[in-house]
Amino acid sequence: MPDTGWHLETVAEGQLRRFPIAPLPFRVGRQRGQELVLPAESVSKSHAEIYAAGSELRVRDLGSRNGTFLNRVLVRDTALGEGDVLHFADYEFRLVRCAQGSAADQVGSMPTVGVSALPHRFGTGAPEMRELLRERRVTIAFQPIVQLSNGAVAAFEALGRGREPGLPEGPRELFRIAKTADAQAELSRLFRRKAVELAVQRSGVPALFLNTHPAEFTQPGLFESLDELRALAPRLFLALEIHEGVLAKPSAMSELRRALLERGIALVFDNFGTGQARLHELAEAPPHYLKFHQRFVRGLDQAPPGRRRVLESLLAVARQVEAKTVAEGIETAAEARACGAIGFAYGQGAYLGEPGPIEELPLRL
Repeated sequence: MPDTGWHLETVAEGQLRRFPIAPLPFRVGRQRGQELVLPAESVSKSHAEIYAAGSELRVRDLGSRNGTFLNRVLVRDTALGEGDVLHFADYEFRLVRCAQGSAADQVGSMPTVGVSALPHRFGTGAPEMRELLRERRVTIAFQPIVQLSNGAVAAFEALGRGREPGLPEGPRELFRIAKTADAQAELSRLFRRKAVELAVQRSGVPALFLNTHPAEFTQPGLFESLDELRALAPRLFLALEIHEGVLAKPSAMSELRRALLERGIALVFDNFGTGQARLHELAEAPPHYLKFHQRFVRGLDQAPPGRRRVLESLLAVARQVEAKTVAEGIETAAEARACGAIGFAYGQGAYLGEPGPIEELPLRL
């Protein structure tokens, strides 16, 4: 067993906080009842655990969606040492040792960190990011979007991953680092290009959903990059995802929709319902697909009648503007059944298919 006195140290709400790593195994995740609760959607329900192996202290990822990183390197199961920097999705901690009882800011069991994202404090990573972009060291994980009525895979969403030594793999961390190099738009375009390059190598891909970054709507180059993708894959069905709050004016949304249609690309509103449900914009510039945030989906099978009525009304609006609806974040069979019963056309989430290499993904579940 390792010596006592290990802590995870972080900055939360402007204050230095230390969490004693006890008892072991020390579980970290979004779900209540674990030793460290990180209440953010980027964190999996059971994300990782710190445990003892002989005289070593080790960390083990528990199959999380956004990864566990040690000193910015994605890890599955590895030894820890004093001063190491751990990232659980967006959360950053340093491993330190303190004498028992010496840390006044220690908390009891099952602490909750009340922040959704913490900044990098140990270097920007900008030089490595420029190298990643120059050498195109990225890959794509493809997650199925499934037709709930029959289980057919209707599309794949392309999720970017990094492959640069010294940088994390996950897109959230990569875009935060890219900001320091003023390269968020360039990174987003590289992810899309790589996704299309991989997709055209496999026959039978029904459709490809591609992501955008908000920075792309404040600088030139977005439509030129889409023209390149259409030339690369003239017959592939492409859909472009944007956050429903990125373009505030209906006129701007209408212009975007028109420009995409000219290129044969469908418009997708992502994370619908995270802020205001922008129903007016749906009428002015209806998207082809409307992806409902997982807050609507989680536990839908046990949801009270009031919550279901609200969701049913939003789905009715979507049908009126002929937008196809996608339920994000389906994690159980019961949630999948409830989404289908309430009227969702498509679903996406861990239960329906984890992200992976496109050559390993089925075209039907």
